[in-house]
Amino acid sequence: MEYKFIEDKGIIEFAEKHLHLSYSAEKEVGEFFKELKNIKGINFLEFIEKMEIELNNNRKHDTMKFLKIIREYRNPVMTKAMNKVKGLSNSIKNKGLVVGVPKNLEGDTLTLTWTIKSAEDVEKIVSHLEKKKEDIKSLITTIKCGG
Repeated sequence: MEYKFIEDKGIIEFAEKHLHLSYSAEKEVGEFFKELKNIKGINFLEFIEKMEIELNNNRKHDTMKFLKIIREYRNPVMTKAMNKVKGLSNSIKNKGLVVGVPKNLEGDTLTLTWTIKSAEDVEKIVSHLEKKKEDIKSLITTIKCGG
């Protein structure tokens, strides 16, 4: 495979052996390691050792795991904020209720979408929303504050 954004042979060998990178993921990985080397003086192999990355020989799963590790390393504040939002969102979710938050917390709205199949569903969702009112308030505050 030919890589446009990754120049380091070690990264290319690692990617070909363990990862399945889309065009955008390849760009992200290439930029990350270029920045890491130029700014912090850490090369690819040092990073892999430092992060103690263990892969399971499942290219799709390993790619997701690898990207998660570099995203958390690159943006620890955003990762913490997104984890908080994810936890609050999951606490609000319910059967038939979908919670939508702005991508990368770039916005100030929360979207709740629910599927109603019967009159009973209306009562269930109103009751659920009442129980989760404080979590919903916390979530919208968290989104507006960017985490």
